[in-house]
Formats: sequence, C-alpha cells, structure tokens
Amino acid sequence: MRVQLGLMTAAVMALGIVGAAAQGADPKFVVTGPAAKELGEANQINAATAKAVVAACEKMAGEHNQGTAIIILDNFGNVVIQHRMDMASRRTAIQTAEMKARTALTTRRPTSLRQYNVEANPNLVGREFSMGYFPTAGGLPIWSRDQIIGFIGVGGMNATADWSDEICGHTALTQVIGAQPPLPVRPARRAAQ
Repeated sequence: MRVQLGLMTAAVMALGIVGAAAQGADPKFVVTGPAAKELGEANQINAATAKAVVAACEKMAGEHNQGTAIIILDNFGNVVIQHRMDMASRRTAIQTAEMKARTALTTRRPTSLRQYNVEANPNLVGREFSMGYFPTAGGLPIWSRDQIIGFIGVGGMNATADWSDEICGHTALTQVIGAQPPLPVRPARRAAQ
C-alpha cells in the first residue's frame, strides 16, 4: 500500500511539474537548445527578442521626437543588449537605464512602484538609494506567459502626461512579446494639510 501511495504521489508531482513547465516562456523568445542546456536556464530572453524590443522602443521614441537609452538584462543581471540613440547621448541616460533595469531585477517589479512610494513619503529616498534601488519609472520585468525572462531599463526621455520611459518600454514589450502585466497606476496626490 505504501509503495502504491508513493507511486501515486510521484505521478501527481510529475504531472504538476509537467503542467508547470507547459506554462513556461514561449520558446521563440528565450535561449533554447544547447545554449540553454549549457546555461542551465530555459527562461532567459534571447538576443533576437532583445534586439526587436530595443528597435520597437527606439522607433516609438523617434516618433515622439525623443532620444532614449535602452538596456535589457537577462535573469542573472548580464547585459543582453545596450543601445543609445544619438538624441540621448548624455552619459546619464545610459546609467539611469541600467539602474532602472537592475532595480527591476532586484525587486522583480516595475520601478515606478518605488517612485510612487517615494513620492508619497519623501523620507524614503535615502533608504532607497542605500539599498541600491533607483526609484524612478522606466524599469520593468519582461514577461513571457507566466515567466520573467529578463528586465528592461529605459532612460533619457522627457516624460509627458501620455509618454514616458516606462510607457515606451511597456509598449515595445507588448508589441514584440505580447501582453505584459498592466503598468502601476500613480496614486492620487494627497492635498497639503
């Protein structure tokens, strides 16, 4: 009886593992084959996808007469691609894009959440930086189905009511990879007391 129960438990667990694997990232967006086997990672954004996301964001930035720097990191924090438009030639654009991507990597959340938290409580700014976070919108996890496959940081654009680094990155990801989680909504500012 114990052997039978053990076999049934193993079968159920195997089905759960297979079911979970079936929900993984879309293979066309991640490193596959011998490279994935060598890395020991099957959910890591591939170079072709990263290049397509950068191209989409660059195109939209140009349409908004803005320059931007874009960086995409893999799940381990390695740079997959880094790109800077001529209009974003300031060194800070590249640095902020990377800091945003690294904050998204560390927190596994959009960096705008940290920005909104600091806006609500400015005393947290020092804490954010001391923890290595860059609490500014523009860093996002990159999702394929139910898996994070990398992180994007976009920097250097002048935000408007309907355009920002974050919107550019999110829209590019949606165009290339598919639906992404919705962007966080900025909380209403409290009236001065």
